[in-house]
Amino acid sequence: MNRSSLPVSVNTMKKWFESDDKVLQCTLPFQRHSGMWSPILKSNLVWSMLADSYIPPIVLLKDKRGEDSKGKDIFGYQVLEGQQRLITTLIPFLNDEWTLHGSVEPVEVEGFTYDIAGKKYSELEEELQDIIKNYRFTVQAIENYTMEEAEKLYFNINSGVALSAMQKGKAKLGNELMEFVNTLLSGNFFTQAINITEKQALKEDDLLMLMQGMALLDQRHEQREFKNISAASMLSYAESIRNSYNEEKQQMIMEIVDYLDSSFENKNKFLRKNNVPIIIVMSKIAIENNVKPELFKAFINDFANALYPAYEEASGSGNIKIVNVNQRLKVMFVAMCNYFGWDINNVGKPFESEDAWTWDAITSENSEADDDKASTDEDSPSMGSFINEPTEEAVDTEDMDTEGDDAEEVADEAGENSGISVESE
Repeated sequence: MNRSSLPVSVNTMKKWFESDDKVLQCTLPFQRHSGMWSPILKSNLVWSMLADSYIPPIVLLKDKRGEDSKGKDIFGYQVLEGQQRLITTLIPFLNDEWTLHGSVEPVEVEGFTYDIAGKKYSELEEELQDIIKNYRFTVQAIENYTMEEAEKLYFNINSGVALSAMQKGKAKLGNELMEFVNTLLSGNFFTQAINITEKQALKEDDLLMLMQGMALLDQRHEQREFKNISAASMLSYAESIRNSYNEEKQQMIMEIVDYLDSSFENKNKFLRKNNVPIIIVMSKIAIENNVKPELFKAFINDFANALYPAYEEASGSGNIKIVNVNQRLKVMFVAMCNYFGWDINNVGKPFESEDAWTWDAITSENSEADDDKASTDEDSPSMGSFINEPTEEAVDTEDMDTEGDDAEEVADEAGENSGISVESE
């Protein structure tokens, strides 16, 4: 097995891949399924190229295919390492098939700062387009190999890359359902509107939020029970719906995400990890009651700018426990009924409960939201005192991503995205 450097640009490899004679292919049977990267991860790759940040090498298998009319060797290449970067991300991007995520930071190039968020390749400045298409990865070409050697090399390269629970969950979903989920995640809501950190993006927490919303919809419509909505629990949930998330349920979640795509065009500070699954359920209720997307957005912004102690209490330590998740669902549901003037008894509730669905009942239950938490301070105002007088001051807690992929006990995402934060669109 021999190794050599291959000085070729992204544009050259694109031409190879799209050529009739398929100079570049990606058909190795042990490769991961393509299209596994989230919009944020794809966008971060483009940013890294423009910022001249470090990017791992691409590895190709090089094979002689014959000779041309002049007796010169003709070679073909197989992608061993770099499928997601080349095939899933860059080639479609150069073809204007996807848009950079709305959270991508501006990039500095030769002393000039460029805002690239929310743009397609053709919408970038010409100098940025040139950098991308002429970019040269460190490319290693492997020759004179056996397939056993290629397999061993592939698995050695990837053996040190720890997968998050959601990355593992993709395999649990299966290719067909994962492709459907990827379509949902590629829309405006998950690519432009949600407020997600780079660390959360690397763990593919956009997928986690969607899965949590789907699980809570199953709780509402099928009375499915969950102890919590941690990443580990959602991994099990993904496995359970692999062959059972039927066309009717797919149509429902597609309608919800389309509705959210229409409701939120730009980044919204309230659309954090703690809140998105709740909003997914609320949007279903809004659809059932013929609320227009712009009015639903107005309600969410109103809710974000108000102070609801019961919601905040259920957003801190232990926020992934189902008792706290349901507390947030209850508070936002009652708030939405009040906002739109609905008779609370005639609206489908987010989950079944024999408890009273009133402001007074919710206020009195604050101390029960988490059995492991102390009660709120006696001087803390009750929710009822804010129902008609939303405060201009709101809690904007820094994102504290403390949850381990497989350890719900690690502070239960303590304080992550907790509380209400002001929307400033």
